[in-house]
Amino acid sequence: MSEVVTSAMLNGVLDEIVALLPVCIPVMVSFIGLRKAIAFVRSILQSA
Repeated sequence: MSEVVTSAMLNGVLDEIVALLPVCIPVMVSFIGLRKAIAFVRSILQSA
């Protein structure tokens, strides 16, 4: 396996993951906030 996977390949993968973090984190936070907002609106509508 060590002949196939080199450290340069792993560094490339790590660089891509680090490059995606600024995009992924706000998307995840927005998704969680949207889920909480929908749950809040549903609870308000059910109690009305």
